[in-house]
Amino acid sequence: MKDNTISVCMITKNEEKNLPRCLESIKDFANEIIIVDTGSTDKTVEIAKKYGAKVYHYKWKKDFSDARNKSLEKATMDWIVFLDADEELPLEECTKLRARINATPYEGLYLRLVNIISDTNLGDAIVLRAFKNKPLYRFRGKMHEQIVFSIQEAAGLDCIESTDVKIIHYGYDPDVADLDAKQKRNLELLESYPESDRDGYFYYSLANEYARIGENDKALEIYYKAMDTPMVNGAFPSFMPYLVVNVARVLTTSKRYIDVINYLKPFEEIYKDFGDPHFFECLAHIECSNFTKAKDALLRYLNSETGSYIYPNSNFEDQFNMGKLLKQLKASCIPHEENLISALIIASEDEEHLVDTVKTVNEIAHEVVIITPQGSNLNKKAVSNVGAKVVESKSDIYEDLFMEGYKQCSGQYILFLKPKEICSLDTQKSLTSYLAINKVESLNLLVVDTLKNVQSNEFRVFKNTELIKKMNNFKDFAKYFDSINTNTVNIYLHKMYE
Repeated sequence: MKDNTISVCMITKNEEKNLPRCLESIKDFANEIIIVDTGSTDKTVEIAKKYGAKVYHYKWKKDFSDARNKSLEKATMDWIVFLDADEELPLEECTKLRARINATPYEGLYLRLVNIISDTNLGDAIVLRAFKNKPLYRFRGKMHEQIVFSIQEAAGLDCIESTDVKIIHYGYDPDVADLDAKQKRNLELLESYPESDRDGYFYYSLANEYARIGENDKALEIYYKAMDTPMVNGAFPSFMPYLVVNVARVLTTSKRYIDVINYLKPFEEIYKDFGDPHFFECLAHIECSNFTKAKDALLRYLNSETGSYIYPNSNFEDQFNMGKLLKQLKASCIPHEENLISALIIASEDEEHLVDTVKTVNEIAHEVVIITPQGSNLNKKAVSNVGAKVVESKSDIYEDLFMEGYKQCSGQYILFLKPKEICSLDTQKSLTSYLAINKVESLNLLVVDTLKNVQSNEFRVFKNTELIKKMNNFKDFAKYFDSINTNTVNIYLHKMYE
């Protein structure tokens, strides 16, 4: 086994706060340290020379690849490892990396970049940071520069090995980095790209910057463009798993939970052992109070091969107690037939707590249909984000809305709810159990006004038969149910809000 020599290459500018930590971590690992400095005015160069680094001065051209490639040109060892000043390679990782470099038949190695903010591990990403020192292997891209494309073009798509070697990254910690200045610089560089260089990776990188400054709608627009734009070199978009996670994260931040679920479905099939999409789906179902689907997504996450070092890992295990979460979800799950119940809500205007009403029935409802007059001020986006189907009617007459609304429902039974009402888990369990055993035509439920402390029994559940679907007016509907025996059961709905 050959004992390969290693050059650690870096570019720097005003990194006196970070550089000592980085160089201290690799001083006994590197056979040589190459630093290309792009104009430091602090003690960066002095610190680098103290650690024996070969320092080269470079006039900044607003092109990270050009600066990186200058450092590669100066490297004289068998392998190159490149780092940033806001990173470190702990001793045990140095040992693992050198052993892998000496043993691997591959041209390069993927490492894990662990992101630390305020001493918290926020997950890791796959990064190509170690590769053989060959003139053909050079960086591309002014911003978020990449070397993987040139290596794969020269040696094939399968020439890079995945490892569990970890680099610790502090670059997004506000206590360490000037994030505002960093993001402003990044956007200026990216927006300067000519059209001919704007491939899928460019749009992915640009979207990341807009996501970091909270411009979610713009970020999503550009992420979707990245998915539809081929790479300049025609290579497989290796950044796609990152794009999937970032889109899910932005949709989650925007409270677009149903969009998260629908967006992730095809990728869960493509990347079966990629854990993050399953957990984002779990979180989205929890936000919609759909606990059975959340549990199923969590189990898929827990059974994914997160230790395979192929995909990024958001490190959810450090943020959530998985055992406790699974136990809570199992306790909230309600076994029921898939299309047993459709929920119907009439909302003639925007209701402050309508989202809460929708969420409290999502666990058992095959669908939640909200019918509203055309032109109402209902916040359609808010209720749609938690799974409701909004139907607009040309009529604003309550009875007409009711008749039109239930004909949009496909469940065996229809549960009629009013805004500001809550259907608790106990109520959902009781109702599904009752309907599964008793094949009734209709039910009265007990409605409790918690503010006025009064209770009434009201017609709220009816079977969705072909006869009912054919009725055209409310009088026929009411007459039919007046003619049959409707039982009142001790199952409660609660009006919770004024």
